[in-house]
Amino acid sequence: MNMTDRFLRPDARQGNFALYAIVFLFVGILLSIFIFFPQFLNMQSGIYGISCREIRVKIKAAVEEYNVNNTKTIIEPGKRVDLDTLKEKGFLAEIRLCPQKGEYRFDEKGNVYCTFHIAEESKQAEKN
Repeated sequence: MNMTDRFLRPDARQGNFALYAIVFLFVGILLSIFIFFPQFLNMQSGIYGISCREIRVKIKAAVEEYNVNNTKTIIEPGKRVDLDTLKEKGFLAEIRLCPQKGEYRFDEKGNVYCTFHIAEESKQAEKN
């Protein structure tokens, strides 16, 4: 069969390997999205939690240093941590915020907590 026969006889059977390859590739992409995307979101959430925890450690150290060097404490239970004052006075090198839009506040004991991650930490404490 030559090229002109293919155009003259459209019912002639031709290989559909390319079509099968495209469908197989599409199904593979869909499967990998359904398998790996949820794992990616969980991993991202974990990284954000670790980052927030490290920021809180730095803020707590800055608050303690501020309180040692000043007569008036910066700790006001239930209020937001005044990151601007800590930066202005040189106790924080930079102002970093929670990657998941949480707010840093003081609890009744004067510890720094994040409004977003406080729920996650209490869940983990209950498991232990």
